[in-house]
Amino acid sequence: MYKQLIRYHIKQGIWPLASFFLLAVFSYGFGSYTVIDNFGTYNGMETEAIQSVLVSPSFAGFGAILIAVFAILILGQERGSGRSLMLHALPINKKTLYWVKWGLGVVVLLVLPLLGFFVSWLILQGLGGINPFDYVTLTDLAFDFLSYFLFDIVVFSIFLLAGTIAGDVIGQLLLGLFFLFLNYLTFFAIMAVVTLGLGQTEDDGSLFDVLMTTASPFTLLFQGEQLTSALLFHAVLLVILVSFGSLLYVRSENERLGRFTVFPKIHPFLIIVFSVYTTILLAAVIGIISSENQFLYWLAVAILAWPAFSSYRRMIGWKR
Repeated sequence: MYKQLIRYHIKQGIWPLASFFLLAVFSYGFGSYTVIDNFGTYNGMETEAIQSVLVSPSFAGFGAILIAVFAILILGQERGSGRSLMLHALPINKKTLYWVKWGLGVVVLLVLPLLGFFVSWLILQGLGGINPFDYVTLTDLAFDFLSYFLFDIVVFSIFLLAGTIAGDVIGQLLLGLFFLFLNYLTFFAIMAVVTLGLGQTEDDGSLFDVLMTTASPFTLLFQGEQLTSALLFHAVLLVILVSFGSLLYVRSENERLGRFTVFPKIHPFLIIVFSVYTTILLAAVIGIISSENQFLYWLAVAILAWPAFSSYRRMIGWKR
């Protein structure tokens, strides 16, 4: 039964999985040949070049897009087409179904980078005569691998959580993007109100900066400031994401095909939250164009509030 279930999900996400393989070939295979061909031109940057090909940041970055697509195909498309109704009729616990989906993503994000590491090492050592460990340490490679893996698995878990709430592909995509960039949206919304709306200046050492570093998953990818705190934050966030995902997947008994979410009671909350963020951020653009005029900013907020609310209410539905 489980073999058929795994095979079924692989068929659902065959295109992103095939793209994963091609991405690994380019990132690790061709990347290794590039390092060998240009090794004499790095001028002291050999460590960075070898480290980036053994544990590839490009694979992690583009892989995050592919793993998000994989999450949408194995949950959102399944639900939107009605195939999930047949899947839930099987003698398998719904929580188990969720963990099978999540486990497949984890396996892909673990196996391909590990295989890529060994392939790159063999190419560098065997064909290029370059011993990678003359330039890099296993500790640095492990730290980079942990950062990139955590980034990808958090992105996957965010979109999978969005899929447990959404009723179709569009809902999962929009909710997933909102959750992924929530820290940035919150930061810019707060800054807009404080600087444009209240006319105050914000110091660089503000507590709000944590939203751009510690709370940003992209800190893990680009190795930015406060990387250790970002690792700890997103490790806890990952536990929260998968816990809520498994809980909500079980509770969504009524698939409500074609709806924005399978939980109509949260529609008013979503409409209000989306309307507030949209109004504040669009008004900030107008405020900046108008030379940060405080009156025009609040006038823009007042004018945009109702159109934003009406648009989201029509798209999501206040009562379903």
